[in-house]
Amino acid sequence: MARGEWLKKKTIIFLASIVFIILLAVIVLGTGVFVKARNADFQKDPAFYKSLGNYFAEQEDYDNAIIAYESCLSLTNDNDVRNNLAVIYYKQGKYSEAIEQLNHMIQSEPDNPSYHYDLAVNLVDRFRNHEEQSLADLQNALSEYEKAESLSPGYAHAQENIEVLKRVLGSNALS
Repeated sequence: MARGEWLKKKTIIFLASIVFIILLAVIVLGTGVFVKARNADFQKDPAFYKSLGNYFAEQEDYDNAIIAYESCLSLTNDNDVRNNLAVIYYKQGKYSEAIEQLNHMIQSEPDNPSYHYDLAVNLVDRFRNHEEQSLADLQNALSEYEKAESLSPGYAHAQENIEVLKRVLGSNALS
């Protein structure tokens, strides 16, 4: 077989493989959305909006992910969706919105240390990144880190964060 023919066959096989992978991805990713869309009541299906939000979040299309997740939450209370929203808001620097979602999650699962820890992180970052800094954010963050630590000792560096915030708040009390 001549080198030119071999290269041509290899190129055709490569392109066919790429087309196959793309088609497979469209089928796998698209099935959930398209099958649900054929359902006349898909607008009342929270799983549809959750899947759609997950798809947009994976594509880093956060504005559309937020719309889909909020549509899901208008139909049902889903802490996974709220958590996804909190993460997106955090990534966008919308700490107050993330805090609102985390507070809802804590109301439904007050013994989840992850929710308290994430709330503390958002409170500290809101303090750091906004012109209108409030020591109340740091005090609340300290309280949330302490809750996380009491619920799950050694949880995700909560104790270290508690010590830092106590030093920071102690130095501010002296100023």
